[in-house]
Amino acid sequence: MLKGAAQDLPTPPSGLRESQFRAALADRDQLIEQQSQLLAQQQSTINELSEQLENLKRQVLEAQRKRFGQSSERGCYLQQDLFHPQEAPIPEQDEEETTEAPKKRRKTQPPRGRRVLPPELPRETQRYDYDDETRAQLEAQNGGPLVEIGVEVTETLEYQPGQLYVKRHEVPKYAIQGDDGERTIVSPPRPSPPIPGAQVGASLLAHTVISKFADHLPLNRISQQLARDGYDVPRQRLCDYVLLSASVLAPLADLVRQDALASPVVHSDDTTVPQLEKGRRQTRTCRLWLYLGRGREDGIIPVFYDYTTNRSQEGPLEHLRDYQGYLQADAYAGYLNAERIQEALIWCACWAHARRPFEKIARKHKKRGRVHLVMKLITAIYQVESRLREQGITDPEQIREARQRRTVPILKRLRRLLDRILPSLPPRGDFAKAIGYVLNHWQALMRFTEDGRLEPDNNRGERALRGVCVSRKNWNFTGSENGGHALAILLTLLETCKQNGVNPRHYLIDVLERIQDHPANRLHELLPYHWEPPTQACGENDSGE
Repeated sequence: MLKGAAQDLPTPPSGLRESQFRAALADRDQLIEQQSQLLAQQQSTINELSEQLENLKRQVLEAQRKRFGQSSERGCYLQQDLFHPQEAPIPEQDEEETTEAPKKRRKTQPPRGRRVLPPELPRETQRYDYDDETRAQLEAQNGGPLVEIGVEVTETLEYQPGQLYVKRHEVPKYAIQGDDGERTIVSPPRPSPPIPGAQVGASLLAHTVISKFADHLPLNRISQQLARDGYDVPRQRLCDYVLLSASVLAPLADLVRQDALASPVVHSDDTTVPQLEKGRRQTRTCRLWLYLGRGREDGIIPVFYDYTTNRSQEGPLEHLRDYQGYLQADAYAGYLNAERIQEALIWCACWAHARRPFEKIARKHKKRGRVHLVMKLITAIYQVESRLREQGITDPEQIREARQRRTVPILKRLRRLLDRILPSLPPRGDFAKAIGYVLNHWQALMRFTEDGRLEPDNNRGERALRGVCVSRKNWNFTGSENGGHALAILLTLLETCKQNGVNPRHYLIDVLERIQDHPANRLHELLPYHWEPPTQACGENDSGE
């Protein structure tokens, strides 16, 4: 071998010694090795950049879909059989129960034709008749007076824009002469104004609050609106009105918080709110937290918002420290730690969060595969809930029994399917991560079948935060931390009014007029779900029709 290898070496040029020739060969081999390593690094860089490019493409497509595409997460998962013929799961011997594919529900068409205008709306009658000259001509031509035999009535819905007016508060002064001949001046008591010393009434305060936080208008647009209606109120003054109104209504928001955290079921979620901060050119990302109470025997739905300057666990842990009941929320670490700290708190996971990654993967893969099988089973869970609502079943015990009978077999079948799919997937892939999330929180995802008061997901809480997301695109940010706390207080009362079917305009006008003189030990009477509307809508201009 050595002799043959020596014969393979090239003949050294004349004038070079053998050691020099071997050194040149070593340099050549080292250069080849360096170039090979460089090529490997370049190939690795190319692969990494290609992967980053694909990820960026997916992010761009996802952003375009969110902005321009279909917002609903419903897919075409119910158009074929429950299992694709090519990928049907292997039947198991212990699988006794069977689950039929839920039928696609037909959309109910709204009634056609004109709707009857509400009879409680005020009516203004305008009569169209002949003038005296035309009437006289017709009577002369027909030889007698016109006899009315009927009236053709057509109703149209009209709207009168906002109207500013000044309310004069007159308090008479009376002179009383006593037995000693001295005169004393007396006056009847006058209700305290909503904001002492401010030249503004409850109706304008309510209009400002509702326009900004319910109708999503920034204060500069509200100022322009009032200027068109006859009086220019600067934006900064409107900002002061909002902060002072929140300060007045803060005790009511605290009572709503107590009622929300005394409910057997609480939905919780959070969203971002940009905040200005002195010394920083960019806004600070703060958080608005939601706590929505459900399942109470009295049927009320208290909704409480809390504002924090970060997403630390301190905020949720502070409110949920003594809570006893079910907490429906996502898998945020603060909620999980609250369950570990508070033994009476039971965390229920959200199927909407568990379903969303599968739905994104299914949208990318047009060809039907295993992810579509998972989506079909998750859709079958929601089909059971939809049928319960269609049947008008609201009793928690009946809902629990129906879920145990129909939903639990679907969930068992889904668990077996996920256990079979996971070993065959790359561990860092999106599909494996989505399955891992479900399996890691499986017990919490199953809990909604244990109590009929629970819901499969936290969509109710997310809907309560949707208005904040719309408002955030209009007024862009809060001016300070005090403004963020005012936002939470006012949203607490407005959303509680919405959830309990109370007109927020009538409620705020009446409460702002009464709260300053209302006994502190009876403030619960002014909560939206205990408030009784006055006989006449308050804040109306009595001088108008």
